[in-house]
Amino acid sequence: MSNLLISTCSEKLSEREFVFPIVEIVKPEDYEVLHYTECTEKDISKASRIMICGTSLQDNSYLSDLNIFKNLLLGFEGPILGICSGMQIVCSLFEDKLVENVEIGMIEVRTLESNELCEGKFQAYSIHNFSVDNLEFFTILARSDTSVQAIKHKSRKIFGVSFHPEVRNEEIVENFLRV
Repeated sequence: MSNLLISTCSEKLSEREFVFPIVEIVKPEDYEVLHYTECTEKDISKASRIMICGTSLQDNSYLSDLNIFKNLLLGFEGPILGICSGMQIVCSLFEDKLVENVEIGMIEVRTLESNELCEGKFQAYSIHNFSVDNLEFFTILARSDTSVQAIKHKSRKIFGVSFHPEVRNEEIVENFLRV
């Protein structure tokens, strides 16, 4: 069993910014990196946990491929962490809606509920075009002044963070590895 890191980047160069830093946090644990278009049900079945990595601000191609994610991920019973675009994907799998909300730069995140990923107030780096709101299937774990920043599925070990923990909050990923 290993950690499966799923790339949502349409450009390979973007993986250096959004996927490789997650790899550095996950090491020395066993891991595999696959682009979502190359990922199969067999790859999913071998994973002990899945992280869906973020992508660049201008890259929204993953939104037109939500059925690929639905087919791959809905039956997975292990922990999932969606980072930025990954959180948008996770929420979309459960029919929760995305709202336009551009957020770029450092933000203050406030934890609202005790959870496995984060605690207290902290600074985080955010770069996204969409956020989530009015969640039916997820509990809001943390917020900034303008948007939901961390969530957990109400009955499964599925998490999402809207910010990029690979920039200043590596402990978020480390905490997820212990879930």
